[in-house]
Amino acid sequence: NDDRTWMDAFAASKDSSSDENIDDRETLDYDGYAMQDLLLSKWGISLDVDFQRIGKQIYCTILPQVGYGSGPLKSRHESELSYLMHLQGVVEILHKYDNLEAFVSFVETTKKVPKRGTDSVPFRLNLSDEDTVRIMQA
Repeated sequence: NDDRTWMDAFAASKDSSSDENIDDRETLDYDGYAMQDLLLSKWGISLDVDFQRIGKQIYCTILPQVGYGSGPLKSRHESELSYLMHLQGVVEILHKYDNLEAFVSFVETTKKVPKRGTDSVPFRLNLSDEDTVRIMQA
């Protein structure tokens, strides 16, 4: 199966070394797999995560829908690989803006539960005014 091959390659790539990425790898030991494990351990299912603008604030939100696959809880990610790649991007953005540790802590301690059709679980990013303006203009 092609997805299995790509997932193996994706897993191996996080361990491969490249001179231009050494600093990033050394400072970022959290990845899409770890994010999926966090969501599974908290809510028992791989949930989707995305960024949202609400007013003048930016949130990293846990959405009340499955991260990948089809069925009654349809997802925008067709495969686990696509989902994991998306989570990796989320992790990298949270890390870039120094919000990864706070987001993980928030998920571990929140009492909120994502409920389909009613509630997502938003985490407000702690951003400088300059970062907020730059992101909002993008």
